[in-house]
Amino acid sequence: MKPKRIVLIGFMGSGKSSVGRIVAERLGWDFVDTDAFVEARAGARIAEIFRTSGEATFREWESRVIGELAARTRIVVATGGGAPTQPSLRSFFAGQDSTVVHLRVSLADALQRTGNHAGRPLLSQSEDAIRALYQGRQAIYEELGMPVETDGKTPLETAEQIMLLLGNPSH
Repeated sequence: MKPKRIVLIGFMGSGKSSVGRIVAERLGWDFVDTDAFVEARAGARIAEIFRTSGEATFREWESRVIGELAARTRIVVATGGGAPTQPSLRSFFAGQDSTVVHLRVSLADALQRTGNHAGRPLLSQSEDAIRALYQGRQAIYEELGMPVETDGKTPLETAEQIMLLLGNPSH
């Protein structure tokens, strides 16, 4: 059965945006990156929202845009790494219209992929705080999504793995 919506979750640097664009293209569906959607709606970069208004304000914006996306089908959604941790959004991730895929990434690969952490306020913390954030989110990701390993894989290889997992719904 073809899913109505594919939602990619995972830690920062797992490849959600890059992989999501490829999967959407393969399916002929729309692609939405919730972080980019928040920036467009808020008229500000995420780092600026964090700096001027705090994480709680960012999470409010995130909830609003995901609420809008919940009504859409034939869409691939790349969520921010913290979105699945919000109790108010659980129905979006657990709903029958969403097929949720957890892009697994080791902390080492995530940090390497995010480079200088530009635009990622939560990665400007201490190494211990980042490790705690990573570890704290893993159980939620595992609970909500089908796991797909990304370490050592290109976005194209990861997207192909997702298409196989979904039974190649584009065919």
